[in-house]
Amino acid sequence: MAHPRALRYAGEVKLARVALGAAVVLSLATARAEVEPAKADAAEATPPDEAPFAKGIGERSVGRPSVKLDRLEFAPSVAATSSLERHFRFALKQAARKADWGAGRRAKIEFRVTVEELVVSEADGVITVRCTAFGRLPKGKSARSRIAFSGSISQRSKIVSHVLEIVARGVVTRLAALERERRVAAQRG
Repeated sequence: MAHPRALRYAGEVKLARVALGAAVVLSLATARAEVEPAKADAAEATPPDEAPFAKGIGERSVGRPSVKLDRLEFAPSVAATSSLERHFRFALKQAARKADWGAGRRAKIEFRVTVEELVVSEADGVITVRCTAFGRLPKGKSARSRIAFSGSISQRSKIVSHVLEIVARGVVTRLAALERERRVAAQRG
């Protein structure tokens, strides 16, 4: 059972609400009358199909699509070890999971990536890693990501891994943007 003072306080609040109710109702009615024409003007000024997003970016779909790396190839000029290939696959998978493909839960998206260049050069205690990757979607859209990154020779493997992660994010993000644009165009026309 509630305390008697609490009940009395609640009763006083109700009485205060009832006493002020008429003033509140009048002011709300006045405010609504002023806001309604402003809403009508705003609705006429902006078409409802235009969202306040950048071009090619809209509201996210419900769920995530099933994104699969169809094929990963290294050019013959690239001397790739199994650990580099495994790390690059992992980086591509992570980037694909985080990217906004513009598709919902039931969509299936496949892409292919070819590492065209992976050059590691050393000079004067500095290592420079250059990498180029080329990604393709089934409908013929493609993206290329290229980077050159330098660092200390003592951190060779860390720098090579970092470069592969950056290239993976770049190519997957661009492929996702292309797929998003394709889906938006398909919905419109």
